[in-house]
This record gives sequence, structure tokens and C-alpha cells, in this order.
Amino acid sequence: MRDDIVGICRFSFLGRCDWAETAGKKGKEPGLLERRFSRLYAPERLERRFIAFERLCLPSIKAQTDTDFSFWILTSPELPQYALDRLRDLCAGVPQIRLIISDERDTLNALREPLIAAADAAGRPVIQFRVDDDDAFSRHHVARIRHHARRFDDVPAFALSYPKGLAYGSYEGNPVSFWRTHQSFLGAGAAVRMRGPGRCIYAFNHFQLPRHFLALTDIDGLGYVQTRWDEGDSVATIVAHFPKWFTPLDPEEFQQALADDFPFLRGVDLSFVERKGAA
Repeated sequence: MRDDIVGICRFSFLGRCDWAETAGKKGKEPGLLERRFSRLYAPERLERRFIAFERLCLPSIKAQTDTDFSFWILTSPELPQYALDRLRDLCAGVPQIRLIISDERDTLNALREPLIAAADAAGRPVIQFRVDDDDAFSRHHVARIRHHARRFDDVPAFALSYPKGLAYGSYEGNPVSFWRTHQSFLGAGAAVRMRGPGRCIYAFNHFQLPRHFLALTDIDGLGYVQTRWDEGDSVATIVAHFPKWFTPLDPEEFQQALADDFPFLRGVDLSFVERKGAA
């Protein structure tokens, strides 16, 4: 029985998910989706999300040392046609990518049938990992997941975290800052095998995964590069800015830290996170 690995990324998905704005009772507030529609599909926001996806997430997919995986990008039919065409063009020629366009208004419902079909093909629930469109994940990410999956071959459900990583960003138009981070079960790259074939990683807040699953934290290497900016972040994140578990780096140290896990990011222009004129 083989292990199928599926990465999942939401790209301007119009629906309820694990974000604070749409989670729990808040996700059922009247007019919520209408408000999110205006925000999600504003041209300026979409342009910045595309830049992040092109410079961070997409190169991560292409750079994997283990190419035997799938990567699903979930979006909604409301995504403007020009943006959908651009997304299709970016994904064309990358064999791992599957674009899922769903009119469901809940991430779990949108992914249930694809996950059931993938589990049927593999013979058991697939291993899922999650990233955002402005995350980069290590070029060894899939290989590391597969290594640990072999150790847990007889375990029906488990969760994996790669807590060491890098972050960079800018809030309120401030200059870009660079950081080294260490936080277990951060959403960027967190992985899980669920107990049921149609169950989705987004059913749990990523920080809660070790409360529900046998969990492993792997501190070898760097797992992710996370973007911190005032584009789509929650109010709490913006207020927190860069948390206390972030250790500052100068730009040269940041570039050096990219060498093994993220060579495809060395020299890449990351200044798009700085919102000009915001200060």
C-alpha cells in the first residue's frame, strides 16, 4: 500500500475556512460572503497574491526533490476570469498541480469528494499538507513527509510539523524585516493523515493537530518561509506584528539561511510585501 501525498493551497477561495473571520459562528453571519467577495477579488489584492504565489509557493512545488506528490489549488468560480486564466497559465506544465474550482462555501465540503477519490486510488487516506499561496516550503518537504510516513506505516492517523523556518515581512509600510522562527504546527507545511478518507486537514486549527493525533515535530532543516504582511492577515496578527519567538536576521543572514532548503529563493525580490505609501 503506497503513501500518496497531497499538498493543499487555497487561492482566494470564497467560503468558510479556519480563518478567524469565517470560523465558528462568525462564518454564518449574514452578508459575510458578500463582504469577503469585495475584499478577495479587489484587483490590487489579487495582484499582490499572484506575485506572492509566483515567487514563493509555485517555485516550492517545482523544486521538490521527491516529485511523486500532488498539489491541489482550491478556488471559487467567482474568481474573475482574467485571474482564473492567469492562474491556469501559471499552473500549466506543472504535473503535480490540480486546480479545483468549487462553488461550495466550505473548504471541507469542497475537498471531500476529491479526498475520497484520492483515498480510493491509494488504498487508504492520503497524507495532506497545507500551505498558503504566500508560503514557501522546503524543497525537501515531500521527501521528509515520506520518510516519516514509513515509520508510521501501521498508524492510522498522525500529524507532522516542521517548526524551524524563516519569516519576512512588512506591516503598515515599514521596511522589510527578516527573521528566524521556531513554532510547532504552524500552518505552513503542517501535515496529517486523517482517520477518514474524505476528511480534510482544514477540519482542525493547525495548532490543535497535536491534541487530536499522534504527532511528530521534526527539527532538522528549515520547513518554511512565511510571509507576514497586512494583506489578508487577521487583526490579531497585525497587532502582534512579529511575535516574541521570532529572532531578527539581517538581509545577508537571511540569504545565507536559504541555501539548503530554499536555494530557489536566493536573490528573489521580496519587497512586494511592503505596501508603498501606507505609513
